[in-house]
Amino acid sequence: MQRKGFKQRAKDLWNYFSTYEKIWFLSILVIAIAFTFIFPETDDGYFTVTFDKTAYATAEGSYDTLVFEGTTGEFTLKTVKINGETVKLPYAEFSIEEGVPDTLKVKLPVAVTKDDEIAFTECWQDSDEGEWHVALVNGESGAALFETTVDLTDGVSSSLYTAEEKSDYIVPVVVITICYLLDVVLNISCELLISKQSKWNFIVSLGVEVVEILVCIFCAYRFATMATTLLFWIPCDIISFVMWNRHPDEQKEEVTIVKKLTPMQDVLIVLGIIVWTVGVGYLLTFIEVEGGIFATNSTLKNIACYLDACASAVGIANGLLILFRYREQWIAWYISAIIETVINIMAGQWILLVLKAGYLTNTTYGYIKWTQYIRQHNAAIANKQNVQTEATTEPAVAATNTADKQ
Repeated sequence: MQRKGFKQRAKDLWNYFSTYEKIWFLSILVIAIAFTFIFPETDDGYFTVTFDKTAYATAEGSYDTLVFEGTTGEFTLKTVKINGETVKLPYAEFSIEEGVPDTLKVKLPVAVTKDDEIAFTECWQDSDEGEWHVALVNGESGAALFETTVDLTDGVSSSLYTAEEKSDYIVPVVVITICYLLDVVLNISCELLISKQSKWNFIVSLGVEVVEILVCIFCAYRFATMATTLLFWIPCDIISFVMWNRHPDEQKEEVTIVKKLTPMQDVLIVLGIIVWTVGVGYLLTFIEVEGGIFATNSTLKNIACYLDACASAVGIANGLLILFRYREQWIAWYISAIIETVINIMAGQWILLVLKAGYLTNTTYGYIKWTQYIRQHNAAIANKQNVQTEATTEPAVAATNTADKQ
């Protein structure tokens, strides 16, 4: 048998997919590339401002009020530390806005003396232009421990303070963008292969797992998903490839036989997902990581923890359903895609929204295809059983008729 060349293999691969599948794949790819330019990934980051106590006023006394009068523009102060200990502000993120008196003064729960160190460990500028005037004063006498204008520029320092920019990511944003695009390409390829009941989807899926682990590391978020990918998805993909390879369709070897769950199995899976989401989500809220994509918003971080836990639970269910070739994996994929969409919007990952749109459309397509196959396959089995029954019944009837004649 003559071995096929690259050109013929490429042609066979192209013809393997239907017109709809090719249009779907190319459309998602083009839109994803367009989104990289329309919504480029940015690293807004935040600043740490450390005040030098050797430059404080030498006057004795305590100072408990931060005053921002004279500030122009808008700034946000999230975290203040005194001698390395975080002090609680009136709001999770204290906004400082020109012309709004209530935002130009905040009383600290702990007073500062000339021997204490104070730092703004998370702060940033919200307006395009502006000057941030900062003074630490005694709330009663008005005496100031220090007073300065803070310039939020990386590396800027004065005799009183040093400003240092912190990044949300540990790599350049262009690397994040490339990972997003790879994630899109590999995922939509995997989706198409699953809808076609091809065992090769699991090989492509291994590439997906590697990329998604890198994204979790680079963005310092979604640790439940990362752990699930490492400990569950990668082994599951390998085992699934072997399992699917053992159940080829009798008529089409490249197609794997699939089936559906019972109602009781559906209920048990849903209960398991709920328990996992509540338990793991609660534990994730205790993980503190410096930086990260939700570094400047603790509320979103906690919400993301529960969503991440739910996504990981649904993902595990999805993996097991795929492993055992159950049609309901598409329903799990629906839920997972919706949760992922919410997380992507919260994180501003607009490129990945294209992937989720692809998920939702192809999941519908895949569910319909698998349902049609299951009906046809079950009908073929029933027909085969009827033929076998008739084949065994006819000789018995013939023998009975012969005996009657005798």
